[in-house]
Amino acid sequence: MDSLGAIVFLPREGDLPSLMLEDILFDPAARWLSAALERAGAERFLVVCHDDDRAAAEACFPAGTEFVTAGAVDANRRLTSFLTGLSGPVAVFTRPVFLDDQGAARLSGGDLPQGEDSGVYAISAAALGAAVEAGGDFLTSLRAEGKVFGVRPGLFHGLLPLDRCAPTWDSAQDFARYASITRLQSELGTAPVRFLDKSSVYIGPRVRVGGGTRILPGTILKGETVIGRDCEIGPNTMITDCTIGDRVTVNASQLNESTVDDGTKIGPFAYIRPNCRVGRDVKVGDFVELKNSTVGDGTKISHLTYVGDTDAGSRINFGCGTVTVNYDGTAKFRTTIGDGAFIGCNTNLVAPVKIGEGAYTAAGSTITDDVPADSLAIARSSQTIKIQWAAKRRRARGKK
Repeated sequence: MDSLGAIVFLPREGDLPSLMLEDILFDPAARWLSAALERAGAERFLVVCHDDDRAAAEACFPAGTEFVTAGAVDANRRLTSFLTGLSGPVAVFTRPVFLDDQGAARLSGGDLPQGEDSGVYAISAAALGAAVEAGGDFLTSLRAEGKVFGVRPGLFHGLLPLDRCAPTWDSAQDFARYASITRLQSELGTAPVRFLDKSSVYIGPRVRVGGGTRILPGTILKGETVIGRDCEIGPNTMITDCTIGDRVTVNASQLNESTVDDGTKIGPFAYIRPNCRVGRDVKVGDFVELKNSTVGDGTKISHLTYVGDTDAGSRINFGCGTVTVNYDGTAKFRTTIGDGAFIGCNTNLVAPVKIGEGAYTAAGSTITDDVPADSLAIARSSQTIKIQWAAKRRRARGKK
């Protein structure tokens, strides 16, 4: 079967950027469009846009997309050259639209509903190329030869024309949410993604979720996020550009540009900042922050702890209130903690510092020197008790 090609015009309205570059549920409408087309089998894209919109448009389409400046003298030649390189159908978008997977499937199969002209066409690339080469204007040839994707009011058939009118844009947000949830529920067959409350969940066009996963209210999944199978995500959770393994629980937390392996439990109220790698069966508990760190399998970071610029091994126990002191006001330094170490409550690890395998730090210590394996480090003042000091102080002040 010949692959689908796509030509997308990103028209401007005066000095405003193309409406297709405005966000619908955290991603530009153009990104929703390209993601749906890729899932429908589109392999080649050509985008016609204003020079000032080029950078934003490039972020919305796959690598290898060709770009043509709107109004350029060689635009017709570039369009014809693109069509010549296609052997199958081409979908052409001349107006701002939101397209879901249902609409993309209709375009790739040529099964287009009749109705009001939406500015979306399907046509043989060869036929359109021949018409343009014969001297016709591209858009004139398209309207004469192409099959239009018709839209009837209230029945969108997988496509919604967009404008800057608030009611239409609000409809687009609802349409996007419905489209993303429907895709995740339908494409997994016997083990679909399950939603407790679809109206309170927001999922971007590039997000993928494994079968059997439960999405709880208040969840936001953005960017190139991949969630594994049989997870529980939410409530009140935002995950951006992360890869999450199977059987992971993320409760009331935020994760960014990081990886979490199978069986790990995160939250509530955890914050994972970019460039973290969290291993299998790890506990990242309440009010824990990770930043630019690796955490080995089976490690427990239960509560009130900051782990930044750290390489932590497996089966480590972080006591409450641990801080990796990674910043001296000018530069950042790393902490290394070996497998099986025990970090006592309220320990400060002043980087650069290394804690050996199986080593212990005593509660309340500030560790500034390396700790050998299987050793105990105590870095606190000795306790002194002054008998009856408090009573004498009260009597000196005339109090009982």
